[in-house]
Amino acid sequence: MEKPREFDVVVVGAGVLGVTISYWLSSLYECRIALLDSAQVAAAHTSTRNTGVIHRPFYLDPVKKRIFAKTSLISHPMWKSLARREGLPWRPIGTFNVAAEESEVRTLERYRRWGLENGMGEDELDLLDGREVQDLEPEVSCRAALVSKTDVSVDFGVFTRHLWKRLASRGVSFFGGQRVVQIEDRSGSANIETKSASGLSTFRSRFLLNAAGGGSLDISHYCGLAKQYASLNFRGEYWVVDEPFASRVASNVYRPPRFPQYPFLDPHFVVRADGTRQIGPNAVLVPGPYVYSGIGLSKFTAFLDRPVLPKARLLTNRDFVALVAGEWRSSLSKKAMCDRVRKFVPALNSRMLNRRAVFGVRSSVIDSSGFVPEAILLKGEASAHIINFNSPGATGAPAYSAMVVSELREEGRLGWLSPREAGSLIPGWDFDRVLAQF
Repeated sequence: MEKPREFDVVVVGAGVLGVTISYWLSSLYECRIALLDSAQVAAAHTSTRNTGVIHRPFYLDPVKKRIFAKTSLISHPMWKSLARREGLPWRPIGTFNVAAEESEVRTLERYRRWGLENGMGEDELDLLDGREVQDLEPEVSCRAALVSKTDVSVDFGVFTRHLWKRLASRGVSFFGGQRVVQIEDRSGSANIETKSASGLSTFRSRFLLNAAGGGSLDISHYCGLAKQYASLNFRGEYWVVDEPFASRVASNVYRPPRFPQYPFLDPHFVVRADGTRQIGPNAVLVPGPYVYSGIGLSKFTAFLDRPVLPKARLLTNRDFVALVAGEWRSSLSKKAMCDRVRKFVPALNSRMLNRRAVFGVRSSVIDSSGFVPEAILLKGEASAHIINFNSPGATGAPAYSAMVVSELREEGRLGWLSPREAGSLIPGWDFDRVLAQF
């Protein structure tokens, strides 16, 4: 094994969360940061493999998902400032959240209240009846719709890699292809052992920040944390809608989930930043966070990893198993997926779906009571671990990562770092201004 590489801070995970954490640390402190990732480039996984929508927090319960809602609200103008200044993709598109059945109208009314409670303006949300919807979107059929006017389609992978490339000037070193296999977490020192194509390596630092997305729970287990949590992984699959029909729908069209206690979204119609239209996702249960195709038979022993009880409770729940089976049907049958969207875009036909889009995997943390609604921040001796950072995590990442860094700073966990003279690489990304909004 080669000589250990020495750094002040090691950040594991070069997705949107790890990169924004590295941004704040390098903006606040004169320090040497190592950014590690199992992939060779930044944003190779969930930060690229998503719908690319900057969500406004109209559908987020202001109690159960308070942090996700707040960070989404604060981060929206930050992403806009970055996109406009750097010429990155920014496509104002709006979202129609539709009630295909009368019972769903009450859900939309609740969503509107939530949006206002979460800080959205009255002018951002319109509750329309079915006829008003058809005046704006003739191909959409519904009883009613809540229109979130300020939703935007972007490319979070492009955003993340743009930030990543700017970090080198602030003392951040990137190491790709490094899979964490062991951690020694003790007061004042975190030793991280990784495995790559060239063999084993060791990174030694005063502090470790785990922002590894789908791999974050396993990494926290290496530090003796989060033993009460397990995770289930759901692959979201999309189809590209062919022209000329695709452009006849101008906005994102969602339907409220039938079972909000589970991470199952009813498939929706989404406009990507490049203008392509797609339908999806389903939520196919797979045995790992990077199973982007097939069923991953060789990895199915992951379902037996401890703790088993939270998984066993769900996987023996008749309703949950029936939902999982339904999601697999829409994975195997293009027509089944199409029929779910036809409930609100009736002219869509499965013959218009001839290309698969990029798939992504959502890793959802569960405990003995079921699915955990918020991201979780855990702390070891010389480490901090963010698990369950799910949608709309990419939307809220700039503000959420600032909140995490602020909490660590206030607890004195970063007090040994040398402060950097105030200044931001990106106008509109001011640390103190962000924190003042919480």
